[in-house]
Amino acid sequence: MTTRAGTVPLSDLQFLKIYFNRRRLRSTTANLKKMLAEAGGDAICNGSIFLRNQQPACHLKADGKVYKAPAYRAWAISWNTPADFGVKTVPNKDRNYMECVHLIIDGKKIYPVTCGSDMRYRAPRTAIGTKDGRFAYYVSRDRRTPEQLRDLLAASGWDNAIMMDGGGSTCFMDKAGKGFTGDGRVIPFFLVWKKKSGDACEPEGEKPMVEINAYSKAKDGGKKLSTHFKVKEFACKDGSDAVLVAPRLVMVLQSIRSHFGAAVTINSGYRTPQYNAKVGGVAHSQHCYGTAADITVKGQTPETVAAYARELMPDWGGVGIYAKKGFTHIDTREVRADWNG
Repeated sequence: MTTRAGTVPLSDLQFLKIYFNRRRLRSTTANLKKMLAEAGGDAICNGSIFLRNQQPACHLKADGKVYKAPAYRAWAISWNTPADFGVKTVPNKDRNYMECVHLIIDGKKIYPVTCGSDMRYRAPRTAIGTKDGRFAYYVSRDRRTPEQLRDLLAASGWDNAIMMDGGGSTCFMDKAGKGFTGDGRVIPFFLVWKKKSGDACEPEGEKPMVEINAYSKAKDGGKKLSTHFKVKEFACKDGSDAVLVAPRLVMVLQSIRSHFGAAVTINSGYRTPQYNAKVGGVAHSQHCYGTAADITVKGQTPETVAAYARELMPDWGGVGIYAKKGFTHIDTREVRADWNG
């Protein structure tokens, strides 16, 4: 698994807190599990950047105590309780805030992205913010520049995004023990959250371990999932009402749409198992989980579309080229798969 991303309604967050690694444990799988259990949360991820002496480099306040107060005002994730979590200017009177690199503020992408030269390269990334009034998280081993991360999150509909530390610090673990580590370095502080009900992360099973949202074509068909895509475009061709769509798939398709600046037609998105069998789809097809789409891009060949999709997903995801039929298959499975149909 290379990416964990999702959203949680603020009303469903039992707590959200900054956890301090006072024992200076290295960020191994075993230690991430240990710290998460100690914090009593559902999920843990790395926080903002820090100095060599393990002190925060940016504004940081936890449980009312200020740990870093630079002589400037900036945007940060900030909250008293989960219900009022958001991206706000700091310092402020909230009991908790954590500042780092601003990517999206109030729905507007930040130009240029301001960060140190040591953060401008392509690297694993972590971002925290809001999407549709919900707590949003993105933690990925996929290597992106800050600008690429900004564009990806904006395309998926994030309203606010703060990029945290990245590179070898990027790590995530849930209470089921699913996640990944960076280079095992000592990270001084983390972000931990717990939901009031259910799991904070994706369920196990044969279906892909990514967030998958369920919609009604009749009720939600016109709902925008990103700048250029609506729920109805992913609906099964058999006319059924249920529509499954993975936000991660929408991110990839929107990136393709933005890159080519041309219309993207989804020839096949979600498929019910019955319809998948009818059209000769493979067993456990990614289409049945809402994580795949067969697409055409106006003015582009399947090979050209596939090449760019592979740039977006260098070590994960399925890319199939169907040159004779004129479309490209894109899916967001956790392992890389390439083929010609």
